[in-house]
Amino acid sequence: MDAIGSVMNVTRKEKVNLQPIQENQLDDNQNLSESDSKAGENSGLMNRMRLNDNKAGMDGLDKEKINQVILEASKGSRFYENERKKEQQMNKRIEEQKIKLQQITESQLKQGIIEADKLLDEFENTRDLSKTIVHIDMDAFYAAVEMKDNPALKDKPMAVGGNSMLSTSNYHARKYGVRAAMPGFIGKKLCPELVIVPTHFDRYTEISKQVREVLAEYDPNFSPMSLDEAYLDMTEHFEKRFHLSEYERTVVCRKTDGCSKTECNCDLNLKLKPLLLYHELSRHNSSPSTNTAVKTDHSSEKLSTTTCPLCGKPYPDYHLVTFGMSPDDSVNEMRAKIEQKTGLTASAGIAPNTMLAKVCSDKNKPNGQYRILPDRDTVMEFITDLPTRKISGIGKVSETMLNALGVYTCKDLYEQRALLYHLYSPISFNYFMRICLGIGSTFVER
Repeated sequence: MDAIGSVMNVTRKEKVNLQPIQENQLDDNQNLSESDSKAGENSGLMNRMRLNDNKAGMDGLDKEKINQVILEASKGSRFYENERKKEQQMNKRIEEQKIKLQQITESQLKQGIIEADKLLDEFENTRDLSKTIVHIDMDAFYAAVEMKDNPALKDKPMAVGGNSMLSTSNYHARKYGVRAAMPGFIGKKLCPELVIVPTHFDRYTEISKQVREVLAEYDPNFSPMSLDEAYLDMTEHFEKRFHLSEYERTVVCRKTDGCSKTECNCDLNLKLKPLLLYHELSRHNSSPSTNTAVKTDHSSEKLSTTTCPLCGKPYPDYHLVTFGMSPDDSVNEMRAKIEQKTGLTASAGIAPNTMLAKVCSDKNKPNGQYRILPDRDTVMEFITDLPTRKISGIGKVSETMLNALGVYTCKDLYEQRALLYHLYSPISFNYFMRICLGIGSTFVER
C-alpha cells in the first residue's frame, strides 16, 4: 500500500492521529448541517432542493438567486412537501450515522485501516488496463430531437416534460438553472420564456435506433443503458482499425445545424459515399495512414450524379473527413457518423473501465470527448480530486451522508477509509475502495 499511500499523499500514522480532528470535524459538519437545516426551515428551502449545477452547461450560475426563485415557486406545493419528507428522512440517517461514529474506538479505527488496506491491495492486484471502454451520451437528447423536428425552438430556452416534472432541458434553458428532474412550474419561474414541449417517446426511440446502428459498427455487442447512452468495448475494433482502408475511415460530412427543404436530407454516407469516395479516393494512395482526421472540401467537384435517387433533391455542400488510427480518432469518427445520420451530437468518454468512461463523457459536453490513458498514474491523478458526486451510483443522499463525514472527493474516500469500514455495509465499502483506486468494471453487459 506504500504506492497508494504516496499517491494519496497521506500516511497510516497520520490517519490515526488525525481521527480526533475528524470527529470534531464531523461535529462541526453536523452543527453546520443543523444550522443549514434551521436556516432551511426559516427560509423554507431545504438542502436537497438547492440547485444541483453538476449538469453540463450550468457553470457559473448565480446559485443564490436561483435557489431563492426555487423557494418562492415551490413553497406550499406537493413537490415541496414531498422533498421535505425526504429531507427529514435524510437528516435522520445522518443523525444515526453520527451516533454510530461516536461509538467507534481508536483501536477499531486502527483495525479498520488494516482491513481497508488489505482490501485495497486485493483490488490493486486485479487492476486491468488492457481494455478500452467508451461511454456515448447524446447531448440533451429529448430536447435535441424536439429542436431537430421544430427548428423554431433551436434558439429558445426549452425543456421536455410537463408542469409537474421536466425530463431534460436544452443548453439555453440551463443558463437559467432549468434542468431535468425539476418541476415545470419552477422552470417557468426561473425562465418565464421557457417553452415546455410534451414528450414524444416514439420519436426518441426512432432516433435512438439510428444511433444504435452506428454504435453496432464499432461494437456489435454494445450495451445500451437508455435511449440516449451506451457503453462499448472498442478494444477489438482498435486492433482491427490498422487494417481498415482510407475509404472505410472516411465520412461524408454536411452541415447539420439546420435542414434545407430544397436539398437532400438523406444520410449521405449511405447514398452518396459509395459513388463519391471511389471517385475521389481513386486518385490517392488508399493505404492506411496514421494521420489524424483530414478534412477535404469537394463540394465544388461535381459527380455525374448530383441528385439523390431516393428523394430526388440535389445533394447539399459537403466535405470528406478521413479519420486516423488512434482511439481518439475512432471515437471522433463514430460521433461524426452519429451526427450525420441523426443530425444530433453526442459526447464520449474513453477510459480503461466503465466507471471512468462514464465520468469522462461529461467532461467536454456538449459535442466533445475526453480520454484517460491506460496508465495507473494517469488514472490516479484523474480520480484523486474528483468529487464523489461525479461517480455513477453516488446520488444526492449518499453525497450528503459522505459530506457529513468530511468526504467530498475520491481522495477523501481513501483518507476516511477507517470510518467508512465501520459505518457502511461491506458492499458499499468495497465500492468506495474501488472508486478511490479508479477501478471499475471492464466488462460491458451484453
